[in-house]
Amino acid sequence: MKMPSLVCLALLTLPADAALAADAVTFPLSVASSKDVHYACKDKKDVTVSYVNATNGDSFAYLPVDGTPHVFVGVTSGSGARYASGRYIWWNKGDTGTLGLDGSKGAPLLADCSAQK
Repeated sequence: MKMPSLVCLALLTLPADAALAADAVTFPLSVASSKDVHYACKDKKDVTVSYVNATNGDSFAYLPVDGTPHVFVGVTSGSGARYASGRYIWWNKGDTGTLGLDGSKGAPLLADCSAQK
């Protein structure tokens, strides 16, 4: 997913009618790098995550949750990379990832996800 700015990413996250109603959504950020990673998860589930790093150091992950696309923003992590979108948390370390609910002690929505090469 190569793009010169985060405008496309922002428009993808808006509801269809809001995207059409908005004159333009822009962010003063440029993309430094991006990559798509496909993960195979427990219970035969899979997900593709698009990682975007902006030139100012901000990082984002774009992935679907229950069929709805979400933009996750990089947040402080003690180990690995942690991204938040509302109540959802995507956590990855090395070639593994987990999708859960912030503060939830229940089972993750996606568990034991391994990057496929």
